[in-house]
Amino acid sequence: MFQKISYRKKTLFIYTALVITIFVVFIVIYGFAQTKNMKGITDSTIEQLSVKAASQFESILNDMSDITLGIAANETVHEILEMVNRESDKANYFQKRPEEKRKIQREIAGVSGMRFEHKSFDVLSANFDLLSLNIYPEQMPEKSRIREIHWIKYMMENRQSKLIVPVGRDEYGRTQNEVFSFVRVIQDEFERYGLVDVQYEKKLLDDIFKVKLQENEMQVIVLHNNELFYATEDAPLQGLESLSREKRAGEGQPGDISLDNTAYTMSSQFLNNYEMKIFMLARTSEYMKPVYDTVRTIVVLGMIVLCFIIFIVYIISYNLNKPIRELRNYIDHMDYLSLSLDFKADSSNDEIKLLANAFEKMFEGIKRSRDELIEAHTREIKANYDVLQAQINPHFIHNILSVIGMIGYEKNAPEIMDMCAALTRMLQYTTQTGQDTVAVCLEFEHAKTYLQLMKYRYLDILEYQIELDEEMEQVEIPKFVLQPVVENCFQHSFVNLDKPVYRIRVKGAITMNGWEISVDDNGAGFTAESVQELNRQFQEIEERIKSGNKIPDMQIGGLALNNTYARLFIYSGGEITLRVGSGFMGGSCVVIAKSVKAPRFGSLPAGRNVTDSSLYNPKDDGENYTDDESYSGRR
Repeated sequence: MFQKISYRKKTLFIYTALVITIFVVFIVIYGFAQTKNMKGITDSTIEQLSVKAASQFESILNDMSDITLGIAANETVHEILEMVNRESDKANYFQKRPEEKRKIQREIAGVSGMRFEHKSFDVLSANFDLLSLNIYPEQMPEKSRIREIHWIKYMMENRQSKLIVPVGRDEYGRTQNEVFSFVRVIQDEFERYGLVDVQYEKKLLDDIFKVKLQENEMQVIVLHNNELFYATEDAPLQGLESLSREKRAGEGQPGDISLDNTAYTMSSQFLNNYEMKIFMLARTSEYMKPVYDTVRTIVVLGMIVLCFIIFIVYIISYNLNKPIRELRNYIDHMDYLSLSLDFKADSSNDEIKLLANAFEKMFEGIKRSRDELIEAHTREIKANYDVLQAQINPHFIHNILSVIGMIGYEKNAPEIMDMCAALTRMLQYTTQTGQDTVAVCLEFEHAKTYLQLMKYRYLDILEYQIELDEEMEQVEIPKFVLQPVVENCFQHSFVNLDKPVYRIRVKGAITMNGWEISVDDNGAGFTAESVQELNRQFQEIEERIKSGNKIPDMQIGGLALNNTYARLFIYSGGEITLRVGSGFMGGSCVVIAKSVKAPRFGSLPAGRNVTDSSLYNPKDDGENYTDDESYSGRR
């Protein structure tokens, strides 16, 4: 689908996509940075506010606890309540005995410090006689009503020493404002006299917990023993179960939480002395609103700028692509049969005009390439004819060698027949051009045939041994790499050498890290200078191959070791190595190996082949060489 769109539209589409991508990436990065910054500021602010509110709330609870403890431990209160409990009847005792009432009120005022605003201080006998010190109108409830107050019944029935009553209505009926209480039992080690109830209005908690974050009210939930104690307006009370499972304050930083399907940032504090959990919540949507508004504004402005940019890009791309469309029309009218072009562009600094001129030059190059292709095709036909002719000549030679072999058989000269057969096998192996690589066993077979022919030349002064592990027979190597190495023994190591016997051993074996093929002789061997020169040639060949330069004498029939190394390096990419040096037989040693530990080339220490697993057998003393083939594991 995209391929059918015109180049101008593609250009417009690509430029538009690029601008949109840059704009979107900017918005994402900006929004992420602003959100992260706002989140960090909010977390820090909420944590500070929660710590401050928890400290103030704990101060109120400490104040209430101290007042109740002071009243509960007062001896005067004990004496009066003991008398009240003995003389109490159905009526409120303190209404009949105002002097005892005033005594207890003076003790309460001494403990509380005369701070009565939004507070109430109540003393209750064991028989439910009530005494109060507060700013409310004097309205004492009946004893029957006092007995039904749930937390009083709980304290009396369970004999609990103290109790914090959560925010709720005033069950004494003295005010419409919500209140909370700190209740403590008045007793000594011998007797339980009654209760003291310090009651504060909810307004004191509202002054602490009603705080704002960026002009937005924050929500606060206070749990006492995992039950609701206090909550601000609009607090997500449906999530109390989740909040009750939250960690204690100090064990974690402010984090995100979802309550009532609304996202909040929450900071929690824990008052260990009172089993209170304080959760301060800020709606994410509220404190993130400035960031969202800014991003929306940028998006709107960006869309306007984007539309303007797309319009400009459209105009520019239309004008830029006009010459290209004209060039396309010229190409459409090009005559491919005669390769003629009725078009000529003037010289100009315009890139499109320069492109047209370049196209004209390219067209002329195509025309020359066509002529060269025709010429190359003609040469290819001639080369195929030459190859056909070359195939005829070996066939003729095979027939002549067969005739010579038959004459040798008739003349009772089997050596002639064997030589012809060996030469025929070598000729067949050499003229087979269908493959570049062969199995190692075929290379060993070819080398053995070569040594058989050389045996007819050197007779009794030549002994050779060929060994090949069965596991190595099917390893693939380039064709014609082994016979040139063996031939090197005759061309260099045995030249002008006065020895009674020439010995050659060809061995192939599997090593711990790969495989090796070694060719050893007892000839003159390599001199240090020749080894150094060969290594230099190997290095040069490797560098020329890597750089793509031409390497001379790379034909298959080359006998030089550097040609063999070049063919091995090209075939294996340097994994198959070739090393030269002195062997254990005292002459030259050439090792072809594939091993992860072996260097690509180098000299061998005298008397030993340096490989992962040495091919040298200490029992081979040089006296057990024969002219028979010795394939280890061969079929």
